[in-house]
Amino acid sequence: MTDPNRFRASAVPATALAGPCRSGYPSSAPDSWTHDVCGSSREASNYELPFHPCMHRQAHHTVPRLHLPVAPHCNTRCGYCERQVSHKAASVVAPGVSAAVLSPLEAIDKTRGFLRRWGKKAVIGIAGPGEPLANEQTFETLNLVRKEYPGITLCLCTNGLNLPDRCEDLRALRVQHLSVTINGFDPSIVAQIQPTVTKDGRVYVGRPAAEILIRNQEAGVQSAVEAGMFIKVNYVVIPEINGAHIIDTARKVREFGAGVFNPIPLIPRGRFRNMRKPDERYMDRLRRLCSKILPVFGHCKQCRADAEGIPGKEQAR
Repeated sequence: MTDPNRFRASAVPATALAGPCRSGYPSSAPDSWTHDVCGSSREASNYELPFHPCMHRQAHHTVPRLHLPVAPHCNTRCGYCERQVSHKAASVVAPGVSAAVLSPLEAIDKTRGFLRRWGKKAVIGIAGPGEPLANEQTFETLNLVRKEYPGITLCLCTNGLNLPDRCEDLRALRVQHLSVTINGFDPSIVAQIQPTVTKDGRVYVGRPAAEILIRNQEAGVQSAVEAGMFIKVNYVVIPEINGAHIIDTARKVREFGAGVFNPIPLIPRGRFRNMRKPDERYMDRLRRLCSKILPVFGHCKQCRADAEGIPGKEQAR
């Protein structure tokens, strides 16, 4: 199992979660912090991280990635999510958005063309537009890619609900990297963000839904780490709901063996369309605080489910 102590954690004072915030949000990172904390986020040395464009700063500007949109169905209802599968959504840059859903055969054909153009150092991933682990097409696609390109780097994004059940399948397909979105470990907080989950054919709502999701995320991350996968944890920052919970979450995922933490700002969509997006100053503070606990990736593009190319060379949203 990955040693959770490989990244040294320094103490974060309790006063870090109190005080006013000029952005107008409940303060998780107060104005009283010094310039060292409020400045650009400190990232871990690159040698500690895989050379992956969504985890490593240099790779972000040099390594191409392809997201194959083969997973239409989802097993959670996230307040910030608004899935769109339409060519009319070409200008929308957000997770859960794709021009179309591909079949596994269409996806392997897409992969062939992409690798002819970009070379076999590229990363092939599945990130939606629904939940990859809730769709058998995900595994059919990964199997096709792995058989045709045995040395290719495979990755996958997930909410973690089905991760304990499918971890062995991912290991067998030699998926190297996972991005798991975890928005907290307090059921009263998570229930506000992800109020509904579907598990084993049954729909859960409210606190029971949050408890099931959290339990499976905990077990899934630990199982994936034990299986040799590198874990990045995404945390959607919604200041009014989970802003003050981020430090506790970073500490806990570090204990589970996660290797990098990725706080990302809310994109106001779906049920949260009227909430305000946290500004860069607010996000910088949170990244600074979290970087005292484990490495932080601060360049995430919050890509579409059909993204392709080099993330760091794409036009910013």
